[in-house]
Amino acid sequence: MMTILGKGRTLRGIAFLALVALASCEATTGRPPLQQAALEEGAVVVGGPGGYCIDPVTLERRAGRGFAVLASCQILSGGESGGFVDPMMLTVTVGPVEGAAALPSPETMAAEAGQRVIAGGGVVDGLSLVHLAAGGNRVLPEGDPRHWRGAFRLNGRLVLMALYAPKDGTLAGRDGAAMLQAVRARITRLSPEAAVQR
Repeated sequence: MMTILGKGRTLRGIAFLALVALASCEATTGRPPLQQAALEEGAVVVGGPGGYCIDPVTLERRAGRGFAVLASCQILSGGESGGFVDPMMLTVTVGPVEGAAALPSPETMAAEAGQRVIAGGGVVDGLSLVHLAAGGNRVLPEGDPRHWRGAFRLNGRLVLMALYAPKDGTLAGRDGAAMLQAVRARITRLSPEAAVQR
């Protein structure tokens, strides 16, 4: 199975840039943030709820794998677009479903991360969610240790999400589940033949 974070090589750098942007309210890149991006030859189109954009620097489109990071449009644009939203860094990794692999369970995702589960996750309408007690601050420096992961299937691909928030941020707590549900709903609406596969 694909790992939730995909390759960790860029995440610490991304997290550092995101944190610098959160602290300074400056854009992380000279390029404007994207409202949406097609991955896996257009099978999955990634976009965020209102106020959240894709950092173009993080966008990766390779055969068999796509990767993007969602964050505040206002932060990514250096205040040039987007309104105020709760700060977060949400990674989206897209890859093929391997064989007849089932949707990864919350327990499987927790075991893969080596973390203890906090109550509040589960599988609802084809979206597997898990709230993890620790590890978030290893990806997002000065972030909350608690973080969320989610997984769903769409158009023959497995879509994996991981949400990191500042310490004590609302999205590090119970609100994180609703955010992952909103991102999944947005991706499903944007993608062709948006039929979620259970």
